[in-house]
Amino acid sequence: MPAMAAGRDAARHAGNRYRRTFAWLRHPARNVEAEAHHLREVEQAGEAGETPFVVIGGVFLFVLPIFLLLLAVALAAYYIAR
Repeated sequence: MPAMAAGRDAARHAGNRYRRTFAWLRHPARNVEAEAHHLREVEQAGEAGETPFVVIGGVFLFVLPIFLLLLAVALAAYYIAR
């Protein structure tokens, strides 16, 4: 059993080291997540003047990847058919 405990402790220690080392990489993503959460609250309340812009931006960000994927498929089909 001591070998398993040592392995578990080593894995936990390594995880903590990586978490502390790469925390600065996650920091910008957390800021974006917090802003998205705030905008979602503004949208749900519907009381701010920015609500239509938040909704339009959300729809745009939802449709943009779909459009880019379809564009890539269409261009690939065009170049394959040539």
